[in-house]
Amino acid sequence: MSPALKAVPMPFRSAQKYRARCLSAIVIALLAAVSCAQRPGTAGERRSNSFGKKAPDFALPDLAGKTVRLSHFKGKVVVLDFWATWCGPCRKEIPNFIQLQRQYADKGFTMLGIALDEEGAAVVKPFVQQFGINYPVVLGNSQVATAYGGIQAVPTAFLIGPDGRILKTFIGARGKSEFEQAIQSALREASNVAG
Repeated sequence: MSPALKAVPMPFRSAQKYRARCLSAIVIALLAAVSCAQRPGTAGERRSNSFGKKAPDFALPDLAGKTVRLSHFKGKVVVLDFWATWCGPCRKEIPNFIQLQRQYADKGFTMLGIALDEEGAAVVKPFVQQFGINYPVVLGNSQVATAYGGIQAVPTAFLIGPDGRILKTFIGARGKSEFEQAIQSALREASNVAG
């Protein structure tokens, strides 16, 4: 065998570290894929009983440290989006949410993001600035995630009517048109009730 083709022995400890790193990388990739992209028909089936229930109120800090409550948005149609900066599908939805906020904010609608990043404002604030997010973003915690049925995958979003009741749950990334149809329907229903 020529010296160029000869296998270079790896010291035992280095081989163990290499295998451990590879295994860790695979586990992290799998967890990220599962947590970010559960199909709507799986976890959504278990939480479908939230339809028509009053959305739990919360008091969470925004990126400036000011307390934001869901009740501050009473009378508006709200899409409450649980997301994280590290979640690829969440990142794909954000430009659509920015557009929806721009299109419907003056019609009685608001997007409201709940960031579930463990690092908090240190990672969320620069992300919000980089993406030009034009809607309120608050820092979530395990209590609010539990109050909303135990958020098992991000993104998970809730469409909340002006009366504070949950109208629809979206588990997993969705296209702009699906959110837009739901928002338009909720706004029409709200105007029919008011008028």
